[in-house]
Amino acid sequence: MLVLIDGSFGEGGGQILRTSLSLSVITGKPVEIVNLRAGRSKPGLQPQHLTSVRAAAALCNAEVTGDAVGSMRLTFTPTSPVQAGDYQFDIGTAGATTLVAQTVALPLCLARLTGERASSSVTITGGTHVPHAPPAEYLSTVYTHALMFRAEMHTISRCDRAGYYPKGGGEIKLLTACQDTIKPVEFVERGEVKQLRAFIVTSNLPDHVSERGCKTVQNFMKKLKLSAEVEPLNRPAISPGAAVVITAECENGFGGFTGLGKPGKRMEQVSLEACDAFAAWWRSGTACDEHLADQLVLPMALAEGDSRWTTPKITDHLRTVAFVVQQFLPVEVVLEESADQTGLVTIRFLPTLSV
Repeated sequence: MLVLIDGSFGEGGGQILRTSLSLSVITGKPVEIVNLRAGRSKPGLQPQHLTSVRAAAALCNAEVTGDAVGSMRLTFTPTSPVQAGDYQFDIGTAGATTLVAQTVALPLCLARLTGERASSSVTITGGTHVPHAPPAEYLSTVYTHALMFRAEMHTISRCDRAGYYPKGGGEIKLLTACQDTIKPVEFVERGEVKQLRAFIVTSNLPDHVSERGCKTVQNFMKKLKLSAEVEPLNRPAISPGAAVVITAECENGFGGFTGLGKPGKRMEQVSLEACDAFAAWWRSGTACDEHLADQLVLPMALAEGDSRWTTPKITDHLRTVAFVVQQFLPVEVVLEESADQTGLVTIRFLPTLSV
């Protein structure tokens, strides 16, 4: 049965598209999305979104209409089960490689090859450290770690080359192995920090830029009486660029926080943006950062059991992805907001779920 999705719902951006594509591939249900990205200054599909469409289509030999730049309506009809394999996708701009990776990661984790367990690799070229998207280190250290070590999903990622706005040209690789089930997660009480890391990413810049970024993070963490493992990363890239990514793994939670460089912006400011975001989350006492909170909804909607996690706030992105999964799957997503504006997400597993 066709699933009809209004792309203007909630945050009205690309997340509706990516979540719908993933679920269509996994369930085999055709989907029609109208009013695509109606809530954005440039509505309709952009190159990054088209790459997600074509990547998802490649996994299941989908029939697609409306896959053009600016299109505000898309139909997507899978014609085969998910095919494990080796894939390469080039966005052609500085569009976010990590968002394309998140579109295909879960379907490939649930893929089969002639009935046997199968592995896949996906290479994506484009932006790796760009606005409005998780950077490469977030994908490899927060998103995949939360799923791999707690939900037992077999997926890892790495960044071989950085790509910044506006030239892109970066590259990430996603490796997955298929599995039968996804385990639910319980990220409510954060517990003690197990590993706190700060990645100081620079490309084609003098050494002192990275050194200043490292020193700023170290001084900030001392004020919080925390010790962070600071790792300078001089990544190859086709253009200069910089980013600071702070990641935290706790006993029962994960978080990631980013500062992005741009011409004329001092590295100290880049570092402090990531540090301030981390400190706000740390003070909240919640287990997951606000971005991971919405990224967990899709995999946990397919987990065999109930899942719960806390977040600094219930965002429009979180409400949006909760809406979309309930159009495809018989699950209940409950979003509870406390007086201090922190939130609790609960996904109730229904044993009748069949995909």
